[in-house]
Amino acid sequence: MRLFNRYYSGHHLLLPLVDLILAVVIAAVARFVVDFAEIRPAVHWSAYLLQGGIVGFLVIIVFYYADLYSIDSTLPEKEWGVRLVSGFGVTCLIIGGLSQVIRRPDLRDISLTTMLLIGVGLFAWRVEFTRLLKKRRICGKVLIVGTQAIGKIVAEELHRRKHLAMEVVGFIGHQAGQVVLSYGNPTRVSLPVFPRHSTIQVVESNRVDRILVEGPESCADFPAQDLVMLRLRGIPVEDCHRFYERVMGKIPITDLQPGWIVLSEGFRRNRWILSSKRAVDVVVSIIGLILSAPIALLAAIAIKLDSKGPAIYSQERVGQYERPFMLYKFRSMLNDAETGTGPVWAAKSDPRITRVGKILRKLRIDEIPQMVNVLKGEMSFVGPRPERPFFVSKLKEKIHYYHLRFSVKPGLSGWAQICYPYGDSEEDAIEKLHYDLYYIKNISALFDLQIIFETLKTVLLRHGSR
Repeated sequence: MRLFNRYYSGHHLLLPLVDLILAVVIAAVARFVVDFAEIRPAVHWSAYLLQGGIVGFLVIIVFYYADLYSIDSTLPEKEWGVRLVSGFGVTCLIIGGLSQVIRRPDLRDISLTTMLLIGVGLFAWRVEFTRLLKKRRICGKVLIVGTQAIGKIVAEELHRRKHLAMEVVGFIGHQAGQVVLSYGNPTRVSLPVFPRHSTIQVVESNRVDRILVEGPESCADFPAQDLVMLRLRGIPVEDCHRFYERVMGKIPITDLQPGWIVLSEGFRRNRWILSSKRAVDVVVSIIGLILSAPIALLAAIAIKLDSKGPAIYSQERVGQYERPFMLYKFRSMLNDAETGTGPVWAAKSDPRITRVGKILRKLRIDEIPQMVNVLKGEMSFVGPRPERPFFVSKLKEKIHYYHLRFSVKPGLSGWAQICYPYGDSEEDAIEKLHYDLYYIKNISALFDLQIIFETLKTVLLRHGSR
C-alpha cells in the first residue's frame, strides 16, 4: 500500500493501528470502571473515547519519534526494550505535564493505573508482533523476466527485506542456468533461470502472482504473447524500475532508459506545486529562524570562544539549473581548514572539526543559517543537498543522470538525508541520487511536510550526522 509517497506492507500498518486501538480501548475501559466503582455521575460514552483518543494519539506520536515503527531491520531485544520503555515513559511525562497546563477532566482523570495497564498491553502486543514477524509466511511469489542488472538488484532487495514477504522464484532467460545474488557478504543465493519457452509453465507450477519485466525490450526479446495471456489471466505485470520505486522509495539508475523518465507518471512542474512548495518554505523558515534564534546566539558565542575565525562562513554551492550561490553555515571546522588539502569530503572523526563543531554537526545546529538561503529563494527547505562546484564537476562525469538533481532547488533537508546516512564517496553519491530522483519525481508540498517531520525525528535520534 502506498501512503504519503512511501510503500507500506501490511505489517507496517498493523503495528501503529493496534497500538492506537489498544491505547484507546484500555484508557476508555479503565475510566469507565473507575467511574462505575466510585459511583460517579454517568457521562456520555464519547467522553471515554475522547480520553482514550488523547492517550492513543500521544502514544503514536512519541513511538514514531522513538523509531518504534521501523521494522525494516531487526533491533536487538535489549535496544527494542529500552526504546519501548523510554518512549512510553516520555508519553507519561507529556500527559502529566499537559494535565497541569491544560486543566481539563479529559487529561486530569488519566490515572497512573490506567497508564500502567496501557504499558502492559502495549508491551504484550509488541512481544506478540515480534513473534508474528518471525513466523510470517511468504505471501507473494515473483518471477523476473530478463537477467539484466536491475532484475538482480530487485531480487537482492526482496531477499534482504524479509518483512515484505515476497519471494523471487527465478528469472526468465534465453536459456536455462543460474543467477547468483550477492546481497550480503559472505551470503550468496542462487536462483534458477528458466528458458523463455517455459514462462507459462513456470508461472503455473510455482503459483507466481506477480511478474516483473526489466523494460519494454524484455517483452520484445521474450514471448510477448505469453506475457499478454498471463496479464489477461489477472497476474500483474510490472516494470522493474517502477516496482523498485514503489516498494523501496528510490529510483535506481541501473539500466534506466531516458524513455522511462519521459513516459512515467510524475516529474510534474505546475504552478500549484511550485507555489505551494514555496509557501511551505517561507512559513517553515520564518518559524524556524524565530524559534532557533536563542540557540543560534549561543552557538555563535561558543564558536568564537572555541577557535579563531568568523562564527558564520559562506561557501559556494551549485543551485537550481547549476547556478552558483553562497551557502551560509555556522563554522564547525578550523578556520582555513582546506588551505593545504583543497576541497575534500568531511570524514568520520575529521580532525578539522572543532570541539564545538562536533556538537553543532551532531545536533544539525550548524545548518540553521541556511534558512536565510531558503528565504532568499536560493534553496528550498526540502530538496537534494547542494554540493560544491569541485565535486559536482567530478560526479557529473562519472554518474549518469546526476545532472537531474539540478532541475529543482537544493534543500536544507531531503529525502536522501532521512533515508541514507552521511556519504563521503562516489558510491554514496550514487545511492543518494536514487533517493533524489524519487523526490524529484514525486515532488509536492505534502511530501515536503512529511520530510520535514521525518527530519525532526532524524535530528532527535541523531542519525546521519557527521
